[in-house]
Amino acid sequence: MNHWWAGLAPRERIILIIGLAVLGLLAFWLLVVEPVVNQRTELRREVMQLTADHTWMQQTAVEVRRRAGMQRDNQPGVASAGGSVLTLIEVSANAAGIKAAMERVQPEGKGARLWFDAIAFDTLVRWLAELEQRQGLVVSQLAVDASAEPGMVSARVLVEPR
Repeated sequence: MNHWWAGLAPRERIILIIGLAVLGLLAFWLLVVEPVVNQRTELRREVMQLTADHTWMQQTAVEVRRRAGMQRDNQPGVASAGGSVLTLIEVSANAAGIKAAMERVQPEGKGARLWFDAIAFDTLVRWLAELEQRQGLVVSQLAVDASAEPGMVSARVLVEPR
């Protein structure tokens, strides 16, 4: 290689050095700078889209809260999830697989009083949390008695709409 380089004229060496420098800069641009610039542009576009989505969601959330408040005001005895308290309890208990442990359901005011016998405490608490979080109901009274079997309880619950 040294022999070949020594055989070149000084003008050819300068042209070759300049050509290699231009080729190196071009390779650096295509392999490093261009992907970074493209990624930055894509990220900016994504941030703009997410910002627009966030703004829309905030505006829509205000409207949803307003309508939910109107629905609750217009329909006493109806939970925020869109059904009567008794219906919501029955459907939710059936879905959670605890309907068999429910001894009795009695309407009380705008809500319902429930009696459970021999139900797993963890299952009951999870179900009550789901009623509060997803169905818009609130547990206003809860009485729990431990049974002889570990983890099993009897309970009396008063559930009302928010």
